[in-house]
Amino acid sequence: MEHELRVPFSLGHSALTPERFAIAHRDRTMRSIARAAASAAAVLATGALIGFAFQIRSLASLFPEHATTKPNTALAVLALSVAVGGLASPAFVGARRLRTRAASLFALLLAGATIAQYAFEWNLGIDELLFRDAWTSSPQSVPGRPSLAASCALALLAIAVLLTGRAYAYTAAQACAIAAGSVGALALIGYAFGARALYAFQSYASLGPSTALCLILLSVGTLAAVPDRGIAGLAAAASVGGAITRRLVPVALGVPFALASLAQIAAQRGIVSPQLAMALFVVTSTSVIGAVVLHTASSIHRLDGIRSRSEALLRESTGRVRHLSALVDGSRLAIVSFDALGRVVTWNPRAERVFGRRASDAIGRRPSEVFANGPARAIALALEEVLRRGAVQRIALELETRDGESIRGSLHLAPLADWERRTVGASAVLEEESGALALAVAHDAARRLLARDDLPPEARAEAEAVLRAGEPS
Repeated sequence: MEHELRVPFSLGHSALTPERFAIAHRDRTMRSIARAAASAAAVLATGALIGFAFQIRSLASLFPEHATTKPNTALAVLALSVAVGGLASPAFVGARRLRTRAASLFALLLAGATIAQYAFEWNLGIDELLFRDAWTSSPQSVPGRPSLAASCALALLAIAVLLTGRAYAYTAAQACAIAAGSVGALALIGYAFGARALYAFQSYASLGPSTALCLILLSVGTLAAVPDRGIAGLAAAASVGGAITRRLVPVALGVPFALASLAQIAAQRGIVSPQLAMALFVVTSTSVIGAVVLHTASSIHRLDGIRSRSEALLRESTGRVRHLSALVDGSRLAIVSFDALGRVVTWNPRAERVFGRRASDAIGRRPSEVFANGPARAIALALEEVLRRGAVQRIALELETRDGESIRGSLHLAPLADWERRTVGASAVLEEESGALALAVAHDAARRLLARDDLPPEARAEAEAVLRAGEPS
């Protein structure tokens, strides 16, 4: 089923312009990413709790041979998932704001208590408060106790959520979220490449793969929950910086990891030697990233050329508009223009004198408000025909200015079209029969009379007086 998207058009400030629509769409997209990341982390945490409840190790860890997500870690992740989901809501006020803060404080308290147990060698009795940990057999590890790295990362995420709601501390909030996500990313890279030092920060405390993935998801969710600022704002921006971010960051993060994985697999299976695998990784990753950078630079260069040409055309158009405006203002004809709604847009000085109203009083008003009562209705009806049907209209007018000058003429109304030939306004030009045109006709008649030999003296004197009346003093 197809749905038609209708965007209302209005001249007011509340109009949904294409730019505002694009910003709103990016805003919804980033908030959806934040909610999806929080939901995925909540699913992993719920699976860990179910795994401990029913002794299903595959639910407590993505890989049964690796460390599990401890119950307290799962509780903190669930609390932070609720907090990130609330933070991603456009209406972050009232009960939702209180719920988000309460969930963040709970996660911070739980992670802080675990950190205190490591720091002061305490046993607060919270490690196996929910479920017994039958899978921790190392004598150096405390059953049910989350790793120090996981606890520190969860504390950073809780702080990030608490600070994100405060504009003055958003930079610190981003730093905390990125640091927590980096802990999870290092652990996953360690698992992928068999580098134990990246996920087992101590000989007795390791960070499980499901916990690491939860940290990454919550970090991404926290950053994307506020799409108008920081990294999320840059990634969602319609600017050149936003385009570079969206194009280069995924490549810079994903290509080395993918190529390094392929190189390791090839070396492990004996396809190539470890040295050759490393060399191929360096050359390939450099080539791919370099190609993407050059392609992006070429796109930016092309856009910059388009921008430069557009600016030049704009300057040229501005000069033409100014020249045309000067011609209209200096014209001896009364010239008025209207927009598509029939409101006055321009009103030249001759129109001020003829119609007896200043431009500042006429612009933005309708014909019934700026013209005299007599011709106002006729002009309004003719203007409606021009705007509706695009037909040229002519109205005969007889006016008297405030200075007592009688003016007779024809008001010609014609449509103004855009580049798609749509009527976007109308122009009105008053061609006067008095003034310069009448004087020119009188001069021509006087010259013809003076050319006659049989012209009486009284008539000759009158004709000479008419000619003198048009000469500059």
